[in-house]
Amino acid sequence: MTIKSRKPVFSRAARADLRSIFKYIAAQNPDAAAAFVLDIHSKINSIAQNGFTGVARDHLRQQLRALPYRDRCIYFRVEESHIYIVRFLHGWQDISFKHFPESDT
Repeated sequence: MTIKSRKPVFSRAARADLRSIFKYIAAQNPDAAAAFVLDIHSKINSIAQNGFTGVARDHLRQQLRALPYRDRCIYFRVEESHIYIVRFLHGWQDISFKHFPESDT
């Protein structure tokens, strides 16, 4: 069985989350912030290669999946031709459907 590689696509909220994470880490250690963002992108590419990984989070939004990674949780949807990255949220954060508006999922 061949696994189809998909292109990662980031929502506006996911891009904003990543910028916020970068700024937070960079305030203490710019090199660590850059390394973290590169590491996240590497993980996203891995998700794009593997497709249906992570845990279904349909109680938040239909077809939403989540994968915990380095104190964060990557929320995404698997589409036919791409992986749509919805949000990057802290693992300790209380999450509800309000974090995933229809317009951005």
